Amino acid sequence: MVEQGGGASGAGCMGCPLRQRSEWCVLNEEETRFLSRHLKKRRYRAGETIFSAGEPSHGVYCVASGTAAIRKGNAEGNTVLLRLAYPGDTLGYRGLLLGENRRYGAEALGPSKVCFVDRAVVKLLLERNPALGQQFLRRIARDMDEAHDHLVRNATLSNRDKFIHLLRALMNRHGRTATDGGHFMELPLSRRDLASMIGARHETLSRIIGRLEEDGIARFSGRTVYVARSHWLLNDSRPPTLLD
Repeated sequence: MVEQGGGASGAGCMGCPLRQRSEWCVLNEEETRFLSRHLKKRRYRAGETIFSAGEPSHGVYCVASGTAAIRKGNAEGNTVLLRLAYPGDTLGYRGLLLGENRRYGAEALGPSKVCFVDRAVVKLLLERNPALGQQFLRRIARDMDEAHDHLVRNATLSNRDKFIHLLRALMNRHGRTATDGGHFMELPLSRRDLASMIGARHETLSRIIGRLEEDGIARFSGRTVYVARSHWLLNDSRPPTLLD
């Protein structure tokens, strides 16, 4: 279902609690109301495509609620999950800024609300407010830093330790405290997606999960993961070892 923006008052973006955490925080009140009047909101079901690789970059998308998966495919039709996008994240800006078709695709992992901002609106705001362009440049720099960190992990860590690092990141975002002081979460991803994020086969991931359970590091039941309160997996100050 597609909804129009915040109307003449611009209340949609002005009252959005995510705005101050996004690139759009540098817009003044008039620019924010302009943005709100011209954006479109849409609700997506789990697994529904937000945009596809190869299509023209008609605008950018802002995640208002839910979680989106950013994927890239190859000539053989295989897809790799590159990262997850959460409320406050802006998607599709790279192709728009470079004037290229989209190199990646995005889909909703669960029920989500996403706002779409047309290319003409984005370009007008960039012309009016150069600080917005600087915000996107900072975002590109952060994305490059994260990509470099990912390359280093892939080159130096075992599959087991890459998976532990991924579990930490997901627990920080999705974890909750259990009654005994431990932590648990419902994984937002399938095991095949988890395997693709660490560059491993599905069968390899299954063996890693089995070893983690045998070692008492974590318990897995379907998509539920539990980690005891005292376990170092929850302590980000301790880096994963290189032992497999």
